[in-house]
Amino acid sequence: MTKVSVIIPCFNSAKYVHKAINTCLNQSLSEIEIILVDDGSTDQTPGILKQFESGDKRIKVLTHAQNKGLGPARNTGIKAAQGEYIFFLDSDDYLHLNTFEVLYEKAKAENLDILQGQHIRHENEKKQILPRDLIPFPEPVTGTDYFKQAIFIEPKACGKLWNRAFMKKYNLQFPSGFYEDIAVVLYAFSIANRVNNSLFAGYHYIIRPQSITNSPVTTNHIQGMKQSLIDLQALFANQALVDKKSVFPVQYFLYLKELAYLSLKTRDNPLLQKDIKLFIDKQTQKYGIYLKNNRNLPWLKRKLLQKSPFIYAQLKSFIK
Repeated sequence: MTKVSVIIPCFNSAKYVHKAINTCLNQSLSEIEIILVDDGSTDQTPGILKQFESGDKRIKVLTHAQNKGLGPARNTGIKAAQGEYIFFLDSDDYLHLNTFEVLYEKAKAENLDILQGQHIRHENEKKQILPRDLIPFPEPVTGTDYFKQAIFIEPKACGKLWNRAFMKKYNLQFPSGFYEDIAVVLYAFSIANRVNNSLFAGYHYIIRPQSITNSPVTTNHIQGMKQSLIDLQALFANQALVDKKSVFPVQYFLYLKELAYLSLKTRDNPLLQKDIKLFIDKQTQKYGIYLKNNRNLPWLKRKLLQKSPFIYAQLKSFIK
Protein backbone atom coordinates (compact mmCIF):
# COMPACT_ATOMS: atom_id res chain seq x y z
CA MET A 1 0.00 0.00 0.00
CA THR A 2 1.31 3.40 -0.95
CA LYS A 3 1.02 5.72 2.02
CA VAL A 4 2.44 8.93 0.56
CA SER A 5 2.71 10.18 -3.01
CA VAL A 6 5.35 12.88 -3.21
CA ILE A 7 5.01 15.10 -6.28
CA ILE A 8 8.11 16.94 -7.48
CA PRO A 9 7.65 19.31 -10.46
CA CYS A 10 10.96 19.79 -12.28
CA PHE A 11 11.92 22.50 -14.73
CA ASN A 12 15.63 22.88 -15.56
CA SER A 13 16.39 21.46 -12.11
CA ALA A 14 19.63 19.63 -12.93
CA LYS A 15 21.67 21.50 -10.32
CA TYR A 16 19.43 20.68 -7.36
CA VAL A 17 17.04 17.83 -8.04
CA HIS A 18 19.44 15.06 -6.91
CA LYS A 19 19.16 16.20 -3.30
CA ALA A 20 15.39 16.53 -3.42
CA ILE A 21 14.96 13.00 -4.81
CA ASN A 22 17.56 11.38 -2.57
CA THR A 23 15.96 12.76 0.58
CA CYS A 24 12.74 11.07 -0.56
CA LEU A 25 14.39 7.76 -1.42
CA ASN A 26 16.06 7.61 2.00
CA GLN A 27 12.96 8.36 4.05
CA SER A 28 12.29 6.20 7.12
CA LEU A 29 8.82 5.58 5.67
CA SER A 30 9.40 3.40 2.64
CA GLU A 31 5.82 2.90 1.41
CA ILE A 32 5.91 5.91 -0.88
CA GLU A 33 5.82 6.75 -4.55
CA ILE A 34 7.83 9.58 -6.07
CA ILE A 35 6.19 11.29 -9.03
CA LEU A 36 8.67 13.40 -10.98
CA VAL A 37 7.01 15.76 -13.46
CA ASP A 38 9.44 17.04 -16.08
CA ASP A 39 7.82 20.31 -17.09
CA GLY A 40 9.46 20.80 -20.49
CA SER A 41 13.06 21.07 -19.24
CA THR A 42 15.77 22.07 -21.72
CA ASP A 43 18.80 21.17 -19.59
CA GLN A 44 19.99 17.76 -18.32
CA THR A 45 16.94 17.29 -16.08
CA PRO A 46 15.12 14.69 -18.26
CA GLY A 47 18.13 12.35 -18.30
CA ILE A 48 18.64 12.69 -14.55
CA LEU A 49 15.00 11.85 -13.85
CA LYS A 50 15.06 8.81 -16.14
CA GLN A 51 18.19 7.57 -14.42
CA PHE A 52 16.50 7.78 -11.05
CA GLU A 53 13.41 6.04 -12.46
CA SER A 54 15.45 3.11 -13.71
CA GLY A 55 17.06 2.69 -10.30
CA ASP A 56 13.98 2.52 -8.05
CA LYS A 57 10.53 1.11 -8.83
CA ARG A 58 8.89 3.67 -6.54
CA ILE A 59 9.76 6.45 -9.01
CA LYS A 60 7.53 7.46 -11.91
CA VAL A 61 8.52 10.13 -14.45
CA LEU A 62 5.82 12.10 -16.26
CA THR A 63 6.68 14.53 -19.03
CA HIS A 64 5.25 17.76 -20.40
CA ALA A 65 6.43 18.41 -23.95
CA GLN A 66 6.40 22.15 -23.22
CA ASN A 67 6.77 24.16 -20.04
CA LYS A 68 3.36 24.71 -18.45
CA GLY A 69 4.32 26.02 -15.03
CA LEU A 70 4.35 24.78 -11.45
CA GLY A 71 0.57 24.58 -11.00
CA PRO A 72 -0.16 22.41 -14.05
CA ALA A 73 2.85 20.21 -13.24
CA ARG A 74 1.41 19.56 -9.78
CA ASN A 75 -1.97 18.79 -11.33
CA THR A 76 -0.36 16.17 -13.57
CA GLY A 77 1.16 14.58 -10.49
CA ILE A 78 -2.14 14.65 -8.57
CA LYS A 79 -3.89 12.84 -11.42
CA ALA A 80 -1.31 10.03 -11.35
CA ALA A 81 -1.00 9.73 -7.55
CA GLN A 82 -2.07 6.53 -5.81
CA GLY A 83 -1.08 7.21 -2.20
CA GLU A 84 -3.37 7.82 0.75
CA TYR A 85 -1.76 11.24 1.18
CA ILE A 86 -0.06 13.68 -1.17
CA PHE A 87 3.02 15.74 -0.39
CA PHE A 88 4.37 18.50 -2.65
CA LEU A 89 8.12 19.09 -2.81
CA ASP A 90 9.81 21.70 -4.99
CA SER A 91 12.81 20.40 -6.89
CA ASP A 92 15.30 22.80 -5.29
CA ASP A 93 14.21 22.01 -1.71
CA TYR A 94 14.83 18.91 0.40
CA LEU A 95 13.48 16.97 3.40
CA HIS A 96 14.47 15.67 6.79
CA LEU A 97 14.68 11.88 6.51
CA ASN A 98 11.80 11.29 8.97
CA THR A 99 9.40 13.76 7.41
CA PHE A 100 6.94 11.35 5.82
CA GLU A 101 6.89 8.99 8.81
CA VAL A 102 6.17 11.75 11.34
CA LEU A 103 3.54 13.50 9.27
CA TYR A 104 1.84 10.36 7.97
CA GLU A 105 1.48 8.77 11.43
CA LYS A 106 -0.28 11.86 12.78
CA ALA A 107 -2.44 12.40 9.71
CA LYS A 108 -3.48 8.75 9.60
CA ALA A 109 -4.17 8.49 13.34
CA GLU A 110 -6.39 11.60 13.24
CA ASN A 111 -7.90 10.94 9.78
CA LEU A 112 -6.93 14.43 8.66
CA ASP A 113 -7.83 16.22 5.47
CA ILE A 114 -4.83 18.54 5.84
CA LEU A 115 -1.86 18.44 8.19
CA GLN A 116 0.18 21.63 8.29
CA GLY A 117 3.79 21.21 9.35
CA GLN A 118 6.57 23.71 9.83
CA HIS A 119 9.45 24.34 7.45
CA ILE A 120 12.97 25.69 7.76
CA ARG A 121 13.57 28.69 5.52
CA HIS A 122 17.18 29.02 4.34
CA GLU A 123 18.27 32.40 2.99
CA ASN A 124 21.75 33.94 2.96
CA GLU A 125 23.09 31.53 5.59
CA LYS A 126 20.18 32.35 7.90
CA LYS A 127 17.63 29.80 9.07
CA GLN A 128 14.11 30.49 10.26
CA ILE A 129 11.37 28.07 11.34
CA LEU A 130 7.96 28.98 9.90
CA PRO A 131 5.05 29.37 10.39
CA ARG A 132 5.66 30.96 13.78
CA ASP A 133 3.36 30.30 16.73
CA LEU A 134 1.95 27.09 15.26
CA ILE A 135 -0.19 25.20 17.79
CA PRO A 136 -1.07 21.51 17.51
CA PHE A 137 -4.66 21.00 18.67
CA PRO A 138 -5.65 18.19 21.08
CA GLU A 139 -8.26 17.13 18.51
CA PRO A 140 -8.66 17.95 14.82
CA VAL A 141 -10.65 21.08 14.03
CA THR A 142 -12.70 22.11 11.03
CA GLY A 143 -11.13 24.48 8.56
CA THR A 144 -13.50 27.29 9.53
CA ASP A 145 -12.60 26.84 13.20
CA TYR A 146 -8.93 26.79 12.23
CA PHE A 147 -9.27 30.32 10.85
CA LYS A 148 -10.52 31.42 14.29
CA GLN A 149 -7.47 30.17 16.17
CA ALA A 150 -5.40 33.31 15.33
CA ILE A 151 -2.99 31.14 13.32
CA PHE A 152 -1.90 32.46 9.96
CA ILE A 153 -2.10 29.74 7.35
CA GLU A 154 1.10 29.29 5.37
CA PRO A 155 -0.07 29.81 1.76
CA LYS A 156 2.25 27.15 0.33
CA ALA A 157 1.13 23.74 -0.81
CA CYS A 158 4.54 22.35 0.13
CA GLY A 159 5.24 21.16 3.66
CA LYS A 160 1.67 19.95 4.23
CA LEU A 161 0.24 16.47 3.99
CA TRP A 162 -2.91 16.40 1.87
CA ASN A 163 -5.49 13.62 2.02
CA ARG A 164 -5.79 12.46 -1.60
CA ALA A 165 -9.46 11.48 -1.20
CA PHE A 166 -10.18 14.99 0.10
CA MET A 167 -8.38 16.58 -2.86
CA LYS A 168 -10.22 14.31 -5.29
CA LYS A 169 -13.64 14.95 -3.69
CA TYR A 170 -13.29 18.71 -4.16
CA ASN A 171 -11.27 18.51 -7.38
CA LEU A 172 -8.51 20.69 -5.94
CA GLN A 173 -6.32 21.92 -8.79
CA PHE A 174 -3.60 24.54 -9.06
CA PRO A 175 -3.82 27.37 -11.60
CA SER A 176 -0.88 28.40 -13.75
CA GLY A 177 1.08 31.56 -13.11
CA PHE A 178 2.72 33.12 -10.07
CA TYR A 179 1.38 32.85 -6.49
CA GLU A 180 -0.74 29.90 -7.55
CA ASP A 181 -0.81 28.45 -4.02
CA ILE A 182 -2.56 31.24 -2.15
CA ALA A 183 -6.18 30.87 -3.22
CA VAL A 184 -6.04 27.07 -3.44
CA VAL A 185 -4.56 26.60 0.03
CA LEU A 186 -6.90 29.04 1.80
CA TYR A 187 -9.93 27.63 -0.03
CA ALA A 188 -8.91 24.08 0.87
CA PHE A 189 -8.64 24.98 4.55
CA SER A 190 -12.05 26.65 4.44
CA ILE A 191 -13.80 23.45 3.29
CA ALA A 192 -11.78 20.89 5.27
CA ASN A 193 -13.49 19.00 8.09
CA ARG A 194 -10.39 17.73 9.90
CA VAL A 195 -7.26 19.87 10.14
CA ASN A 196 -4.35 19.89 12.56
CA ASN A 197 -0.78 21.13 12.92
CA SER A 198 2.58 19.49 13.54
CA LEU A 199 5.61 21.21 15.05
CA PHE A 200 7.90 18.92 13.08
CA ALA A 201 9.97 21.13 10.75
CA GLY A 202 10.86 18.51 8.17
CA TYR A 203 10.81 20.65 5.02
CA HIS A 204 13.87 22.69 4.03
CA TYR A 205 12.78 25.64 1.90
CA ILE A 206 15.70 27.16 0.01
CA ILE A 207 15.64 30.77 -1.17
CA ARG A 208 18.03 31.06 -4.10
CA PRO A 209 19.15 34.20 -5.96
CA GLN A 210 17.10 33.24 -9.02
CA SER A 211 13.95 32.26 -7.08
CA ILE A 212 10.62 34.09 -7.45
CA THR A 213 11.27 35.73 -4.09
CA ASN A 214 14.43 37.38 -5.37
CA SER A 215 13.60 37.83 -9.06
CA PRO A 216 12.65 41.21 -10.58
CA VAL A 217 8.96 42.02 -10.36
CA THR A 218 7.13 41.64 -13.68
CA THR A 219 3.58 42.15 -14.89
CA ASN A 220 3.06 38.39 -14.55
CA HIS A 221 3.94 38.52 -10.84
CA ILE A 222 1.43 41.31 -10.28
CA GLN A 223 -1.34 39.76 -12.32
CA GLY A 224 -0.79 36.42 -10.58
CA MET A 225 -1.22 37.98 -7.12
CA LYS A 226 -4.24 39.96 -8.30
CA GLN A 227 -5.91 36.82 -9.69
CA SER A 228 -5.34 34.98 -6.39
CA LEU A 229 -7.08 37.83 -4.57
CA ILE A 230 -9.97 37.72 -7.05
CA ASP A 231 -10.28 33.98 -6.43
CA LEU A 232 -10.32 34.56 -2.65
CA GLN A 233 -13.20 37.01 -2.83
CA ALA A 234 -15.69 34.13 -2.99
CA LEU A 235 -14.71 33.17 0.56
CA PHE A 236 -16.12 36.45 1.87
CA ALA A 237 -19.57 34.96 1.35
CA ASN A 238 -18.75 32.54 4.19
CA GLN A 239 -19.64 34.45 7.34
CA ALA A 240 -17.84 31.90 9.49
CA LEU A 241 -14.58 33.10 7.91
CA VAL A 242 -15.08 36.83 8.26
CA ASP A 243 -16.25 37.42 11.81
CA LYS A 244 -13.97 39.33 14.19
CA LYS A 245 -12.33 36.13 15.47
CA SER A 246 -11.27 34.89 12.05
CA VAL A 247 -7.79 35.44 10.68
CA PHE A 248 -9.01 35.20 7.08
CA PRO A 249 -9.78 38.93 6.51
CA VAL A 250 -6.36 39.82 7.91
CA GLN A 251 -4.64 37.39 5.55
CA TYR A 252 -6.63 38.79 2.63
CA PHE A 253 -5.58 42.34 3.43
CA LEU A 254 -1.97 41.34 3.97
CA TYR A 255 -2.00 39.95 0.42
CA LEU A 256 -3.56 43.21 -0.78
CA LYS A 257 -0.60 44.91 0.88
CA GLU A 258 1.79 42.56 -0.93
CA LEU A 259 0.07 43.38 -4.23
CA ALA A 260 0.57 47.07 -3.49
CA TYR A 261 4.21 46.41 -2.61
CA LEU A 262 4.77 44.59 -5.91
CA SER A 263 3.16 47.38 -7.89
CA LEU A 264 5.40 49.97 -6.22
CA LYS A 265 8.34 48.16 -7.82
CA THR A 266 6.97 48.86 -11.32
CA ARG A 267 7.13 52.66 -11.37
CA ASP A 268 7.98 52.53 -15.08
CA ASN A 269 4.46 51.23 -15.80
CA PRO A 270 2.02 53.93 -14.61
CA LEU A 271 -0.98 52.32 -16.30
CA LEU A 272 -0.41 49.07 -14.41
CA GLN A 273 0.06 50.98 -11.15
CA LYS A 274 -3.20 52.84 -11.74
CA ASP A 275 -5.05 49.59 -12.44
CA ILE A 276 -3.73 47.97 -9.27
CA LYS A 277 -4.48 51.02 -7.14
CA LEU A 278 -8.08 51.09 -8.40
CA PHE A 279 -8.41 47.36 -7.67
CA ILE A 280 -6.96 47.68 -4.15
CA ASP A 281 -9.05 50.76 -3.33
CA LYS A 282 -12.19 48.92 -4.42
CA GLN A 283 -11.38 45.88 -2.29
CA THR A 284 -10.48 48.05 0.70
CA GLN A 285 -13.79 49.89 0.46
CA LYS A 286 -15.75 46.67 0.05
CA TYR A 287 -14.09 44.46 2.66
CA GLY A 288 -12.40 46.86 5.08
CA ILE A 289 -15.28 46.59 7.53
CA TYR A 290 -14.21 43.04 8.31
CA LEU A 291 -11.01 44.38 9.88
CA LYS A 292 -12.72 46.87 12.19
CA ASN A 293 -12.91 44.74 15.32
CA ASN A 294 -10.51 41.99 14.28
CA ARG A 295 -7.93 41.21 16.96
CA ASN A 296 -5.56 39.13 14.86
CA LEU A 297 -3.28 42.10 14.16
CA PRO A 298 -2.06 44.92 16.43
CA TRP A 299 -4.19 48.07 16.32
CA LEU A 300 -1.78 50.15 14.19
CA LYS A 301 -1.30 47.53 11.50
CA ARG A 302 -5.04 46.86 11.39
CA LYS A 303 -5.87 50.55 11.00
CA LEU A 304 -3.24 51.02 8.30
CA LEU A 305 -4.57 48.07 6.32
CA GLN A 306 -8.13 49.29 6.74
CA LYS A 307 -7.20 52.79 5.54
CA SER A 308 -4.92 51.80 2.66
CA PRO A 309 -2.78 48.72 1.91
CA PHE A 310 -0.69 51.10 -0.22
CA ILE A 311 0.28 53.15 2.83
CA TYR A 312 1.14 49.96 4.68
CA ALA A 313 3.25 48.81 1.69
CA GLN A 314 5.14 52.11 1.57
CA LEU A 315 5.92 51.81 5.28
CA LYS A 316 6.66 48.09 5.07
CA SER A 317 10.34 48.36 6.07
CA PHE A 318 9.43 50.39 9.16
CA ILE A 319 6.56 48.25 10.46
CA LYS A 320 7.67 45.33 12.60
